[in-house]
Formats: sequence, structure tokens, C-alpha cells
Amino acid sequence: FEVGERFTYNVSWKVFDAGIATMTLAEKVSFQNEETYRINATVYSTGIVSALFKVVDVFESFFQARELCSRRITKKIQEGRRHRETVVTFDAKARQARMEDRDLNLPDLPPKRTESPVPSCVQDVISALYVIRTKTLRVGELVEFPINDGGRTYDVTVEIQAQEEVRTPAGTFQAFRLEPKVFDGLFKTKGRLFVWVTADAARMPVQLKAKINIGTITATLTQADRVPLPSHRAPVKL
Repeated sequence: FEVGERFTYNVSWKVFDAGIATMTLAEKVSFQNEETYRINATVYSTGIVSALFKVVDVFESFFQARELCSRRITKKIQEGRRHRETVVTFDAKARQARMEDRDLNLPDLPPKRTESPVPSCVQDVISALYVIRTKTLRVGELVEFPINDGGRTYDVTVEIQAQEEVRTPAGTFQAFRLEPKVFDGLFKTKGRLFVWVTADAARMPVQLKAKINIGTITATLTQADRVPLPSHRAPVKL
């Protein structure tokens, strides 16, 4: 992957167009005195689905440019009446994840703060996808790495199930179908998640599909492009 790449997806729920998602590798910056990538990801609902259940989710992930270990993830979640901001910072030296969770509907309420142990290198839910893109993928094999979303750390297994053709509005691709076993503990909802990444060196994520209790949600690539890099990239400070 390269700085400046941006993927745009159409999100559908059952037979309905449900929203738009984007994922942008925004820049390479100094964060916690390390060279890191900054990823911005957004999901927002559209159409009839938005009228029924409005979603505006914004994620920001910082992970090392060399070892690809996560250093912080921020999640601003607006889903229906739920409106929260969660920041998880990973301290590699102390091997701790520090989470601060705030209910934005109750601005006077102090945030909830927790700590949990993590290995020296751990992924968040955004950086994990970029780590997968660096792996050598072979059908029938497994990829494993630890993920932390603010609580317990889970060793997530990714099964490389098949290589198949995937048709999207952005084009037709030969892609690996992967199944990250994230519903075995990391996520409390029961279900299955499938990710398709191209079989070439770019390993572009061209489709994601979650089969959960409310039905199947699918994100399909509509555009892959490069965005202009910022002219001034100031160091990021906590």
C-alpha cells in the first residue's frame, strides 16, 4: 500500500443500498516519536436505511510504518441514538492498552477509563486489514495475529479459503477470499466476516461481507484512487 490511496465502497444491507464507506491511508507522520501511517476510515448511512437508523462512524488509526504495530485508534460512533467516542492507546514499553470511552450524549459525565495487558505488537480493527495485505497468502493456509479493541486481546485467525473472481463497480478482480475469525470473541455479535483482497501485489480489499443477526451487510469497491498529499505534515502530538 502507498500513502495517498483511498478506497470507496458502496454498502448494502439485504437488498437495500445502505451507505458509503471510505478508507484512506492519509499520510506518514511522527507519532509517539515513531514514523507511523495514519488511516482514516468512515462509514455513513444513506437513503431509506439512514431514515430508519442513521449511522455516522469515523475511525482514525495510527500504526508503525516499519513493524506495523498499532499505536492508537480513535472511534467516533453515531448509530441511532448511540453517540460515543472511544480512544485506545497502545503502550508498547508498558505492554498496556489504555482505553478512554466517552458517552457524547452525556458531555458532563466523566469518561470511562480502563487498562488491559497487550503484547509488544498488537493490531487494532483498522490496522489489521493493512497487516493482512503484507502477508503471503496461499489457499488453505492460516494467518494469525493479536487484535485489541480496548478490552481483552484476542489472537485472531484468518483463513485463506479460495481464489475467485469478484465483480465490482470498480472492475473485475481475481481475489483471495479470507475469513477472519473475529466473531469468536473479539466481537460479541454472532456471525461471520469475509474479506476479498486482490491476488496481485497490491492486495486491494475489494469486498467485505458480514453475515450477522440483522442480515448480510456487504461493502463493495466502487473506486480506488490516490488523493493529494498534504503540503505540510506536522508531527502528531497526544
